[in-house]
Amino acid sequence: MDIEPRLSEPIEVAAYYIVSEALTNAAKHAQASVAHVASVAHVEARTRDGGLHISVRDDGVGGADPRQGSGLIGLIDRVEAMGGTISLSSPTGQGTSLLVDLPIKGG
Repeated sequence: MDIEPRLSEPIEVAAYYIVSEALTNAAKHAQASVAHVASVAHVEARTRDGGLHISVRDDGVGGADPRQGSGLIGLIDRVEAMGGTISLSSPTGQGTSLLVDLPIKGG
């Protein structure tokens, strides 16, 4: 994490929700390989260029599809409501990568 100064409460709450939901999805759906006891997830958060940039990646089976459940739809709705952008990459067999950019708006 590289976040200075402390962010406004709405941004902090959104960031917590985004990371929490992404990690929950990874724990539920990543299906770690036999070689792993559990999937590995990497979380990064940085402020720069007037925004908060969040990245959550796992080494699971991939194949995440927002049309298959409400968790990802909820993330998309929350990010877009805050004027942010979200991108999901989840090729089958290659894990899932979620990238979120939220404008800080003076926070």
